[in-house]
Amino acid sequence: MARTVRRDPRGCQHLEAMRSICQAKRPEVRVEVCVAEGKDRGPAIVEAARKHGVSLLVVGQKKRSVTWRLLSMWMAGVKGAAAGARGGGSAADYCVQHAACMALAVRRKSRRGGGYLITTRRQRDFWLLA
Repeated sequence: MARTVRRDPRGCQHLEAMRSICQAKRPEVRVEVCVAEGKDRGPAIVEAARKHGVSLLVVGQKKRSVTWRLLSMWMAGVKGAAAGARGGGSAADYCVQHAACMALAVRRKSRRGGGYLITTRRQRDFWLLA
């Protein structure tokens, strides 16, 4: 049975616009946008980055509600070691921890306050005012 994948055309346009901005600012840096599919997003992204020989992986990160975070922690505790490759975390967290290259998870701090929270392997939620 064939599965039809629907992609949001606005999302693709947004990615292409960001790629164009990056390319205009730094023409010497090659910027590529890739769509990867997989059951678990984190491992699919890390594998696609490895295949393409990526040197810097930047992924967006959503802020989860307190209820969602508590539920995730509870489920990780219930499942114990069987929590799987994700370990109850987000796809962005998985990418930061498991990518062979430098990986950044980026999230907007707030709509009013401005700035971004950047997460790397060594630093979690570093605030960048941009």
